Amino acid sequence: MPKPNARYAPDIRGNLLLRSLPPSDAWLLIPHLSRLHFSARERVDRLACGSLHLIFPETAVFCVRQALLGDRHPALGLVGHEGVLGWSLLMGVEQSSTLATVELQGGTALSIASRPLLEACAKSATLRANLLRYADNFLEQMASTLGSNATDALERRVARWILMLHDRCEGDTLSVTHDEIARALHTRRASVTDCFHVLEGEKILLCERARLTIRDRERLTIMAGDSYGAAEARYAAEIGPWPRELRTMSAETGEIAAKPPVLVS
Repeated sequence: MPKPNARYAPDIRGNLLLRSLPPSDAWLLIPHLSRLHFSARERVDRLACGSLHLIFPETAVFCVRQALLGDRHPALGLVGHEGVLGWSLLMGVEQSSTLATVELQGGTALSIASRPLLEACAKSATLRANLLRYADNFLEQMASTLGSNATDALERRVARWILMLHDRCEGDTLSVTHDEIARALHTRRASVTDCFHVLEGEKILLCERARLTIRDRERLTIMAGDSYGAAEARYAAEIGPWPRELRTMSAETGEIAAKPPVLVS
């Protein structure tokens, strides 16, 4: 198919899953992508544009929950610029059982309607397979979340959740409240505050009003233990560099930052 003029095609560098696609597969999607803006705590489903859509986060981070109870249900996982929301469309399922809520300060995402998406997948078996590979990775993350919720002490669960948020945003400061983390972990706000006091006393975090700054990620990772890292390692092995790894490589060498975008012909 002819490539559209790159001046008018969305820049897909903001989503790592799109960047990981072979150029031939990426170009099947690029002409049909549009950019959406989301505010903090906005509820999002695949009808964000008035019809069924797949959503590829850029700067926005989404917390995924079971839809029936909404925010009252514990979080199943997070989707940021490493992934995609709405992959059940690829399996022929239009009614999703999950709900996504925008975390942190909000942000942007790229969206594609179901019809051009499915037409693109019909032209390329590798496109569908690569997108579904992320769905499998999210299931790994969700299994870790459920296992951690069932067996881990709250301090370990809090450390894991902060690391997961940190992976999906720029910088070391997170715009998040004690109450938001308590809702995600389905626990008392006071208990989360107690954990933060310990982490701040250990100089692992700096806690301010509606903001957390990670001061020692290495010790936070040790505190999270084996509850964190399995899904992230699989992503790096099967899809592409994990976001935090990618930023480290960019900071140290500049090679990743200088890499040409896929959409340049």
